Amino acid sequence: MIKSGRSVGMAKQFTVFYVSWRDARNKPFALTANEQRLREAAADALEERLNTLADDGWIIDSVHAANGAVPKDTAGYTVIAFK
Repeated sequence: MIKSGRSVGMAKQFTVFYVSWRDARNKPFALTANEQRLREAAADALEERLNTLADDGWIIDSVHAANGAVPKDTAGYTVIAFK
């Protein structure tokens, strides 16, 4: 909100996080993992990161699935958050 040319309110701090199957606690073995296992590991890592961000007071703005040509590249998410 702007009143009389002055900024009123709190400034927001934005940040971007990339979370993939590599961040999961139980990582699948990359050479033998199929697409489903990679996606499940990425979802587990995303859930863990979202819980951590919520505990630290971050507000999630959006979550985007990663793009790529092979399953190892697409099994990830970009999280945009602000405080």
